[in-house]
Amino acid sequence: MIEKIKTFMKSESFKKLFKFCVTGGLNTVVDFLVYSLVAGVLLQNVYLAQTAGYLAGVANSYIINRSWTFKKEKAGFFSSQLVKFLIVNAITYGISLAAMHLLVEVWAVHWLLAKVFVTPATILVNFLLSNLWAFKKK
Repeated sequence: MIEKIKTFMKSESFKKLFKFCVTGGLNTVVDFLVYSLVAGVLLQNVYLAQTAGYLAGVANSYIINRSWTFKKEKAGFFSSQLVKFLIVNAITYGISLAAMHLLVEVWAVHWLLAKVFVTPATILVNFLLSNLWAFKKK
């Protein structure tokens, strides 16, 4: 079992997952900063804040994942990859909004704590769809 773990940790799949998590961490920081600024300081509207934060994280994510995580520099910036990436993120965004609504409006969870709960689930969905479809090697 230990050998299987060591082998996986040396694999390209693990390296890709690690890079995705590092990128995701940076995206999460960008997302949280924009979300907190909009929700806590400017408008106090969690849906608008979620949208603004998510869009800022998505822009950051596409640039870094495309050039570093999945190494797709050869295709033009505006490509089928971008369309697939946007579809993946639209799906993830929908999941995040539904979860935010459930947590904040239905269960009365604080808006910041709700964001903490929603983030890991959206990261997992986004990685799976990005790896298996949006940035899949032909």
